[in-house]
Amino acid sequence: MQSIFGEVRQIGFMSRDIDSSMRFFAESCGVGPWFVLRHLDAAMLYKGNAIQLDVSIAMANCGDLQFEIVMQHNDTPSLYTDALVGIPGLHIQHMGVWSRDVVRLQAAAHIRGWETVFETKSGPGKSIFLIHPGDPAVCIELSDCDPFKDGVRESVRSHAAEWDGSDPIREGLPHWNGTVIAGNRRALFSPIHHTANVTPCPPMPERDRGVGNES
Repeated sequence: MQSIFGEVRQIGFMSRDIDSSMRFFAESCGVGPWFVLRHLDAAMLYKGNAIQLDVSIAMANCGDLQFEIVMQHNDTPSLYTDALVGIPGLHIQHMGVWSRDVVRLQAAAHIRGWETVFETKSGPGKSIFLIHPGDPAVCIELSDCDPFKDGVRESVRSHAAEWDGSDPIREGLPHWNGTVIAGNRRALFSPIHHTANVTPCPPMPERDRGVGNES
């Protein structure tokens, strides 16, 4: 039987100290290099209500699996603050699925009892977070294959494959032409990134074309 979500592409962690968590993974697990964007303004919907978050996000790859660390800096109630209740530090907050049709996946998940509790309001692309009342501690993120996000994903993966252990924490995002996009408060959500001249990601290999990866 095939998973309704397809292949898991990302593990998302919540952290109270993103720098300590990046160092932990780099030094204790050999996962890196990390690319971090600090103090991003994130417009979100939380249980149907519009909220504004101040978050820092870091990304690295372990093989083909992306690791993401999120730290929320303000006190606005969100899925992220929920995940930190009673938790002392770093822990897994969600599993991420990358799909070319997140709306279709969302509809299929709703049929099976999953509920949408968190989603992006601004680009690039679209992310939808689902929980199930049968076990609300399990969270799935559906993230689309926006060209900007696909380019960053591939660049983070290729940097990890070639990493020699040096410079484990790097500010900003790696671009797919080898340069680094400087991190700042609007970096991830700036329209200049969404309209940049990028090459769309190549088709998924046939072995990866599960329900979550169909065109």
